[in-house]
Amino acid sequence: MIQTLAVFLAGIFFGKFIHFEIPEWFFTILLVALVFTVGISIGNEEKILSKIKKNLNTIIILSILTITGSLLGGFIASFFTKLDIREAVGASAGLGWYSLSAIMISEVHSHSLGTISFIANIFRELLSIIVVPFLAKITKYGAISCAGATSMDTLLGLISKYVPKQEVLVAFGHGVILSTFVPVLITFIFS
Repeated sequence: MIQTLAVFLAGIFFGKFIHFEIPEWFFTILLVALVFTVGISIGNEEKILSKIKKNLNTIIILSILTITGSLLGGFIASFFTKLDIREAVGASAGLGWYSLSAIMISEVHSHSLGTISFIANIFRELLSIIVVPFLAKITKYGAISCAGATSMDTLLGLISKYVPKQEVLVAFGHGVILSTFVPVLITFIFS
C-alpha cells in the first residue's frame, strides 16, 4: 500500500513539475494488460472455483448487495461534493479496484475523475484493513463486503484471519464477481 501511494505521489510530482505527458493509447494497453492478468489469475484457481460453486447463491447475493451499496454510496456522495450524480456513481463503480478504475475512468471521462476514483478506492482498502477485524465479530459478510473487489486478493489474507474458514471461499468468489463487474459498470455508466 505504501508503495502504491509513493508511486502515485511520484506521478503527481512528474506531472506537475516535469510536464511528462503519457499518450492516450498507453492507457488502453495498460487496461488490456490488467484485465488479461486478472483473467489468468482466475483461470489458475480451478480447484477454488469448483469449491465456490457450493456457495454460489451466497456469493451472488453478497456481490449484488456490495455493488448496490457501493453505487448507492456514490449517489449519496454526489449531494456532498461538486461531482454530479453520474461522476460520483462512476467513481464508486471501481468497487475497491483502484488501479483499473482509475485508468478506465481517466480514459472514458477525465483524468481528474480517474484520480478521484483512485483515491476513493485506496481509502476504501485502507478503511477495510482497519475495520475488517472489528466488523468480522459483528457480521462475517459485512467484513467481506467492505473489502469490495480486493476480497479476492489484497485483503483475502486479512479476511481469512477473522472470518470462518468456509467463508474465505465466499470472499474469493465475491472478489472475482466484483472484479468482473468493474469494467462493465464503468463502461455502462460513462457510455
